[in-house]
Amino acid sequence: MQLVSGGAWRKYFKVAEISFTNRIVYLADHFASSIFLILILFIFSQLWKTVLGPSEEIAGLNSTAMLWYMLFTEMIALSTPRTHQLVSEDVKSGDLAYKLVRPCSYILYYFAVYGGEFIIRAVTNLTVGSAFAHLAGGPLAVDWSKLGWVLLGFVLAAAVNFLVCFCVALLAFWLEETRPFFWILNKMTFIFGGLLVPVEAYPEGLRRISYLLPLRYSFSAPARLVVNFDYSLLRQMLAGQLIWAVLLASLAALMFRKGVRRVHVHGG
Repeated sequence: MQLVSGGAWRKYFKVAEISFTNRIVYLADHFASSIFLILILFIFSQLWKTVLGPSEEIAGLNSTAMLWYMLFTEMIALSTPRTHQLVSEDVKSGDLAYKLVRPCSYILYYFAVYGGEFIIRAVTNLTVGSAFAHLAGGPLAVDWSKLGWVLLGFVLAAAVNFLVCFCVALLAFWLEETRPFFWILNKMTFIFGGLLVPVEAYPEGLRRISYLLPLRYSFSAPARLVVNFDYSLLRQMLAGQLIWAVLLASLAALMFRKGVRRVHVHGG
């Protein structure tokens, strides 16, 4: 991914602001869509109360902590914009030819679009989900002095998640249709991302695989950090997120350069 000067970042912030503002118009729709999150949390709140009871734990988390853990993993998953569909459409429709001549990075442009939409989706999902989790499972004890680290973890988690999705989306240069790959990625997220259960509760072999993949650093690790803050987890998470962010950004840049060289723009 090409380097960007300090002044040039302003246009990407502007793109993110426009994306954010556009989603504000549909704020009521976002709150309505959060009903699905409530349904998920309700089902699993009953499950954890039945399975764990008042004293049992999973990976050090009781039924209340598990409910809040699921809130944060699902919040990230449900707040992720479908940016990959835009990349595929760019290739299929020929709009890619027009976007390549813009005085901005194609990848950073979509990252800004992703960021603006992700924020509004995350805020609405977190607001609705937190209200339900508080009523259904009880309050979450938060150490506000650690809030900065938690927010940093979620920002990097969103960035890694974007890069994973964008690398898969860039397969459109070669295959055009990327939906099967996102279906596979979605299923992998449930397992290796720890969407429902912390990966620390997995058998050793599966846990090791999860630690090596980026999905854990996009979902399980930041969610667990909120409900059970630990500095060793924080260091491990930040290291994993930064390493994967660099690797995936490099891969995305490489795939984009190679894809642009060989792309056949249909209808353009």
